[in-house]
Amino acid sequence: MASPTKRRGSDNWYYRKRIPKDVQAILAKLPKDRRPPNWFRDQISISLGTGDRAAAKAKCPEVAAEVERTMAALRDGPMPLTDKQISALSGELYKAFAEGLEDTPVLTTEQWLHVAELNEQARRGEYGPVARLGIHKSPDQRRRASMEERFGAMTNVFLARRGVLTDNASRWKLIEWASRDLSEAAKKLARNADGDFAPDDYAKRFQAFEHAPSKPSGRSLTALAEAWHKAALNRGVVRRDADRIKRRFEVLVEFLGHDDASRVTKQDIVRWKDQRLAEKITIKVINDTDIASFSNVFNWGVEREWLTSNPTDGTRIKSKRKNAEVREKYFLPEEAAKILQHAAAVVGSKKEARKTTAAKRWVPWLCAYSGARVAEMIQLRKQDVRKDTAHGWIMRLTPEAGSIKNNKFCDVPVHEHLISTGFIDFVNSAKAGHLFCDPSEDGSIEGPADGVYKRVYEMVREIAPEAMRQPNHAWRYTFKTYGLEVGIELLTLNAISNHAPRTQGEAYTKVTLKTRANAMKQFPRYAL
Repeated sequence: MASPTKRRGSDNWYYRKRIPKDVQAILAKLPKDRRPPNWFRDQISISLGTGDRAAAKAKCPEVAAEVERTMAALRDGPMPLTDKQISALSGELYKAFAEGLEDTPVLTTEQWLHVAELNEQARRGEYGPVARLGIHKSPDQRRRASMEERFGAMTNVFLARRGVLTDNASRWKLIEWASRDLSEAAKKLARNADGDFAPDDYAKRFQAFEHAPSKPSGRSLTALAEAWHKAALNRGVVRRDADRIKRRFEVLVEFLGHDDASRVTKQDIVRWKDQRLAEKITIKVINDTDIASFSNVFNWGVEREWLTSNPTDGTRIKSKRKNAEVREKYFLPEEAAKILQHAAAVVGSKKEARKTTAAKRWVPWLCAYSGARVAEMIQLRKQDVRKDTAHGWIMRLTPEAGSIKNNKFCDVPVHEHLISTGFIDFVNSAKAGHLFCDPSEDGSIEGPADGVYKRVYEMVREIAPEAMRQPNHAWRYTFKTYGLEVGIELLTLNAISNHAPRTQGEAYTKVTLKTRANAMKQFPRYAL
């Protein structure tokens, strides 16, 4: 996020930024009067016009966005302006005089009329000593020299300040139109100086200036995300994670209002962050979900020369303090009981899919007695529940059924409380296939599973304590906490909940089905 800085010898705050090497090379070729003001050889230093830090911080993103637009314009090179854009820019010059000075016109009526006459002299080719020397071959050349002398330098400074890099033809048309409009501005100020403040109808002709889009790269954000998604699946990235990242880009396109990968700037990502913070999204989610997703794909694009840089570089939010924890991450006994009682009493509506109702009924219970991830339990199939001759009923969470975080199957003994409350009867009566959702038409399960996940989350969220940030995830903490309380080894609890080994030594130690089944017998019932 852009932050204001202080400069020695000044009370004001400043926006500062180092100029990228490629932009430095472009600036070096520009005449000095065409360069943006306060852009030096390798650094930008723009006064924010205030000594108040809060006011400077509020203004900083606006200045940073203008800097990014100017950099994009420099990289694109001179681009012609439309007549509508030229009119808008001329209108800005008109308003700078006509509105900026109307309260105190500074000059007298006669002096403002003289200004208007000097402008008209330039338009006739009669302004300035160069025009009067008689060295020009034609009236057109004399007029052009006269207009340049009167309006050229002002136009160059104005365009540079606006971050507009245009071609000579557009610049000349702006001089032509501005000469006319500035004469009208001088006449208006002459009237103001005489006490005439009638409404200004002339200003109505001007529209707001809109930047033209940068030259398209030929690569859309959507195409970039699609290509990354395909490559990610080919190299073994879990589909659910790849789909989540791809969906982030769909939201980003909607946020930006365009789909051109080359137009995404660092300031766009900063604006995204600011909006997410305003929506009370946690810094961890913004950094580890949003920024990490964008960075992953943009880096992939840079490696393949789809992009020249990664706009997320340097955009992670730096936070010295962790989010305050005001309660335990696991459910207290009475909280767990309340959720399980509610789930056991679920009755589906006519509009709700039967498998969604079944998920609301059973998934909280299954996670409570396994520590499994809710999303992975929702993918459970009928054939994944079997009876082992030695160890009783077993559930297998497997990548064959859908995305598993570590891409490894996990056998989980079914707790006797689940059996006594009818889970096995439910499985036996179900049709073959997924128990809690139906695959989509293309056979994928991730989308439908995600929809059911949200319904389960909404149900649990209504009952779970408000301070509990991740109620679905809390079952992992809850299962391990109460398992440890009755003496089950952490290594065994990790194996049942399919948690990654903490060390290489643990990775070499395999927890057998017998050990898991014995541990599950030891795990207590939740008191309902």
